Amino acid sequence: LLVVPAAAWAVHPLEVEDTFTQGKGNYLFELNGDYIRDNAFKTTQVNGIITAGAGKRTDLALEVPYLMLNPSEATGQYERGTGDLRFKIKHQLFENEVHQSMGYLIYGDFPTGNADEGLGKHGVVWGFKLMDTQGCCSNFFHMNAGYEVLGGDVKKLQFGIDYAITYGLAMEHKVTEPFRFLAELKGENRREDGRYSRPYTFLAGFKYDISRSWYVDLAARAGLNRYAEDYAVLAGTAWRF
Repeated sequence: LLVVPAAAWAVHPLEVEDTFTQGKGNYLFELNGDYIRDNAFKTTQVNGIITAGAGKRTDLALEVPYLMLNPSEATGQYERGTGDLRFKIKHQLFENEVHQSMGYLIYGDFPTGNADEGLGKHGVVWGFKLMDTQGCCSNFFHMNAGYEVLGGDVKKLQFGIDYAITYGLAMEHKVTEPFRFLAELKGENRREDGRYSRPYTFLAGFKYDISRSWYVDLAARAGLNRYAEDYAVLAGTAWRF
């Protein structure tokens, strides 16, 4: 049980979600920045995320991204501005006596970013993830499987036009009391605008707890095939209150 609070912070820099929630009446504010290089395209993204414990096992979260595209794939020029807002509902279904737990996540990306400048999408994107977390000694293992689709296709009951199937495995290893090593292997099967891709990435990094209510993280991510980004550098911090 002493290990659980250290792992129950948030996801960044991992994209594979854990099943932990904040607890009713608790809040988490995250501020993180990602630099992504994909061939000639460079993206800097700054995210502000507020998560509220709406129930004992349920979280509500709002993510506000700010993007700097150099250049934008849509215009071929430097563009910057707010991207699409993401709203998330996360629920832990159960947690047993051997620290194994399951949950699900529902999220929606709303078209607040300028799609013509490459800062967002034309329409709402809905997504769903199943999550499993297993704790053992000083380790936590997280597994995800998910699906996302455009809102317009949901209304038409056409789930196979533009979609993404996501999956991943992540590990957190507690090296010392405040220091955790992170690793992640993630993949997608994505069809978008008539193009099919299967990007795979690997991430390694760490989290450091400055106090019981404040941590920082740093990680590097590399693409493993031609569909994925070249590399990314991720850094962030979060406060729990």
